[in-house]
Amino acid sequence: MTGGAFGRLWASTAVSALGDGVRLTALPLLAVSLTSDPLLISLVTVANWLPLLLAPLAGVWADLADRRALLIGVDLVRAAAVLALALTVAAGVVSLPVVCAVAAVLGLGETVHIVASQSFLPMVVDTSRLAAANGRLHVAQLVFRDSAGQPLGSLAFVAGAGLPFLIDGVSFLLGVVLLCTVPRSAGKRGPAAGTGSGAAPRWRTMILDGVRLLRADRLLVTLAVMLGTLNFFMAVTGTLEVLYVVRWLGLPEAAFGVFLAVGAIGGIAGGLLNARLADRFGTFPAALGGMVLMGLAMLLTGLVRHTAVAAAGFAVMALGAAVYQALTVSFRQATTPPDQLGRLNGVYRLIGTGTIPLGALAGGATAKLVEVNVPYVAAGAGVLLLAVLVTRPVLRMGAAQRRRAGAPDGIPAEAAP
Repeated sequence: MTGGAFGRLWASTAVSALGDGVRLTALPLLAVSLTSDPLLISLVTVANWLPLLLAPLAGVWADLADRRALLIGVDLVRAAAVLALALTVAAGVVSLPVVCAVAAVLGLGETVHIVASQSFLPMVVDTSRLAAANGRLHVAQLVFRDSAGQPLGSLAFVAGAGLPFLIDGVSFLLGVVLLCTVPRSAGKRGPAAGTGSGAAPRWRTMILDGVRLLRADRLLVTLAVMLGTLNFFMAVTGTLEVLYVVRWLGLPEAAFGVFLAVGAIGGIAGGLLNARLADRFGTFPAALGGMVLMGLAMLLTGLVRHTAVAAAGFAVMALGAAVYQALTVSFRQATTPPDQLGRLNGVYRLIGTGTIPLGALAGGATAKLVEVNVPYVAAGAGVLLLAVLVTRPVLRMGAAQRRRAGAPDGIPAEAAP
């Protein structure tokens, strides 16, 4: 597929990310304006991430549908949901259950969108460019969502509590317009593998097929479990970010988005550098290095009560997460048949992100009993322990796979010439 198609996909991602950043800052601020209970605030995060349990269904849908059309439809639904929230805020009838309900709809849309977009990307760019393309998409998220959108979200919320959600709804619609310019042929495939030509596909069979595909690759199973553990610890800290900034650091609410934008600089660096790091050190050494950086940054952020140090910690956390995310996603995309990538992604994401609601609840409950910095310390220690446990087996399995395929160190086997 041409670079023009990827450019349009990147532009759609960027404009939607701007609105996402506005909403992601405003949503916890809206929750804080309704309650000061950390456990109740964490319920918004739980509602947003609980639909991840439906990821296997989303994966099958991505294999059966025109992926381009699916992305467009999901963004239209998300636009309607967030615009409805803007109306309830403007009318003064918003409540925490309403916020949680909208968060759940947005979470379901995001579950389908992420699975479909990760399955769509290999149809837009060559396998050899997946790491760079994933890095650029991640940078778009960080620049437009975190660096620009989140500060704008704080300012917009101060100007009017419903304004951020109006901006987000409009951004979804603009993203849809840009997606419509991607050639129709980009998202279309032949009959999904295993369904038979002209046969009505069975969703249960395709979900089990995704399970079989994952179980057949011990390295992918290990990466899925690692992602689940990492996301648990990241949810522990992520659900408390607004309370950490306001209560632990003593910053005003309006500074929340600006503080997160400073941390996003590290994520941008990670998104730009991930392919180079993989070329220099190897895919899995670079990804595992990113994990170690995440753990150290979480630990430092929880132990030191200083704004500049905390901002630096958030930057390093984002850098490590960007490197880990881009490289492991690219590896999965490069080593899975395109017509089966959706169902594999769905099962993988169920394992890798289904722990997020549990982490959010754990973080909220812990912060209710102790200071909000304690979950950061616990999460950092947990991530570092995970790195110690998995480094040797992951490097061994990665090396064995490269030897079997005769691929250079930094290149996934299926991407090797």
